[in-house]
Amino acid sequence: MLEKLVTRGRNLVPIWSKKLLWKARDSFYSPPTPVLQLLRVDFFRGQVARVRFIYFTKIKRRLRALGSNADIGKNTIAHNMTGLSDLACARSSLLVRPFSVIEKLNRESKILSIGPRTEGELLNLMGHGFNKNRIRGVDLISYSPWVDLGDMHDLPYEDDSFDAVILGWVLAYSHNRKKATSEVIRVARNGGIIAVGVEYCPVSNEELIATMGYVPGNEERITSVAEILSFFGDHVDQLYFRHDVSPDMRTRVGSIIAIFSVRK
Repeated sequence: MLEKLVTRGRNLVPIWSKKLLWKARDSFYSPPTPVLQLLRVDFFRGQVARVRFIYFTKIKRRLRALGSNADIGKNTIAHNMTGLSDLACARSSLLVRPFSVIEKLNRESKILSIGPRTEGELLNLMGHGFNKNRIRGVDLISYSPWVDLGDMHDLPYEDDSFDAVILGWVLAYSHNRKKATSEVIRVARNGGIIAVGVEYCPVSNEELIATMGYVPGNEERITSVAEILSFFGDHVDQLYFRHDVSPDMRTRVGSIIAIFSVRK
């Protein structure tokens, strides 16, 4: 009897309205077009980023930078200016790929990328199906209309502005990580997704100073996912993805990655 009632109820709904509902649902989760999917390829993404970089820096002359302060350290901006040639930002895929399969997120999710440096990470997000009009970047250096000039310790956004925040290899540059992560929590919505990537480097600070003349970022290294999560404290909710450097890989450069939701 119950099965018959359910069947009759379904039949009362016009098929055209069902199709509208299905189309609305699928529009949030539909994959990017084949052309946009090419942005997942480092070479193709790099070429797109290069054309835009030349246009905005050479023709429009939009390259700008904030001044240093105690929270970011004196060498951070100069060090990252030398990295502007990495336009494809291949390393961003280590975060974007696991980030893109989280079901809480869809193409209309509002995403903030902190410290993308170039447009490579933003293009990578677009290649994985996120709407370019819903993605913003913020960095100490900017030439792109997609990237706001700003500091992660004092983000220029309202509370609860984003469904997800990405910190790709930037937290290591902070000299006040608690302040930076507090800002991330502030601008993220309750239940929002946070994705953090940190470089693991076996080279000592003394060796870096001997070869480079300085230590890029904070001399106090982040060495584990547990340490990343500790900066967010009780706001950590569900841990979706983690990657620590295994003991047998600690003689080479690697990545420490955590993707989790926050509760507020």
